[in-house]
Amino acid sequence: MKTFSLTLLLLLCTTVATLNAAELQQKNDSAYYLLRGRVLGEDTREPLVYASVSVRNSNVSTVTNQDGYFSIKVPVSAKNSQLIIRHLGYRNKVIPVITLIDRPNNYIMMQPYSILLEEVEVVSGDGGPLVREALLRIPDNYPNVPNMMIAFYRESIKKRNTYISLVEAVVDIYKASYRSFESDQARIYIGRKATDINPRDTILLKFQGGITSALMLDVAKNPEVVFGKEGEEYVFNIENMIYINEKPNYVISFSPLPGIDEILFRGKIYLDAHSLAFTRMEFNMNVEGRKDASNIFIKKKPAKMKVDMDHAKYIVDYVERDNKWYFNYSRIDVAFKVNWSNRFFGLFAPRYTLNSEIAITDRYTDDVVKFPRSERIRSTDIIAEKVEDFQDSDFWGEYNVIEPDEEISAAIKKLSDKLRRRQ
Repeated sequence: MKTFSLTLLLLLCTTVATLNAAELQQKNDSAYYLLRGRVLGEDTREPLVYASVSVRNSNVSTVTNQDGYFSIKVPVSAKNSQLIIRHLGYRNKVIPVITLIDRPNNYIMMQPYSILLEEVEVVSGDGGPLVREALLRIPDNYPNVPNMMIAFYRESIKKRNTYISLVEAVVDIYKASYRSFESDQARIYIGRKATDINPRDTILLKFQGGITSALMLDVAKNPEVVFGKEGEEYVFNIENMIYINEKPNYVISFSPLPGIDEILFRGKIYLDAHSLAFTRMEFNMNVEGRKDASNIFIKKKPAKMKVDMDHAKYIVDYVERDNKWYFNYSRIDVAFKVNWSNRFFGLFAPRYTLNSEIAITDRYTDDVVKFPRSERIRSTDIIAEKVEDFQDSDFWGEYNVIEPDEEISAAIKKLSDKLRRRQ
């Protein structure tokens, strides 16, 4: 099996978590408006998940959460600007910023985009040539100079349906040129965590290299992670066309070629029909029923522990600015069951779900510098051990974050009540 460098490596060990907390510096929000809303599909009345929310003519952005909610901090100078909301298969929604100020319950309906047959050429069949051409065009479609980015990062661990760990951080990112072999760099500016590991549990799960893995999901920067050299291990099929950001996109499904025994990927690729830029990917690993799959994710475990993988899902999304495409969002979702004995045939084996997501909230091209080696996040770092615990409700200050899901919000409150400040 070829090396797969972006997956979450989980370190399992027999230990008990220690709860700590720290003093955190408050930020001044006086120069910002906090806008909130919920994005729904006009056709389904259902929340639109991971919709992109950005300020026109700026790099300030965020995404909606799993309930369709968002919050975004907009500079006072952008009071007369507009929010642009985009989602797969829907028309862009443009809303004046001033209409959202001091309104906590904004419901925003998005109209589905129907592609008329005469608007685009209807295509189907082998998508391999399109994907290979898209790989060749990466140097032209993505930035050829480094960028600095600010991002919001979150990772969580659930045991069954209960959160046992939450980590959130504001992250600085040095985004390397897409024409270079230079790696991206990240460092934590400020963060917070909450954990509630029951002492009776025999395992403490830890994300290893969560931020590094989230950045490695940038398939335009790291295409070999998914496609190898030229996608020679996959079959590609053009399914249809769909509109993203008011532009037609090819929807191309892919899966491993028959007869390949390696654990690879399957999913959907969205290519801008004009430039053939990768605009989005939704994919997963074919881990179901594979006894060897846990070896990819489990770094270390006791000999008597049996781990069965449930799924490993990934999302990566891009945004266009001035005819260039930029990394905008990624998400990792891994689930597995842990069984210490065959006595009950796995019926009572707890299910663990691990999520991480990173959303770019700002980007700039001045003062682009690499970080000192001592400040960089490494692939072996446990992010939960890098951030400080929190109690301060004004923790985030001026930085944009993803509005917490209702369930996560409740878990944060529950877990943070258990924390104490470090002396």
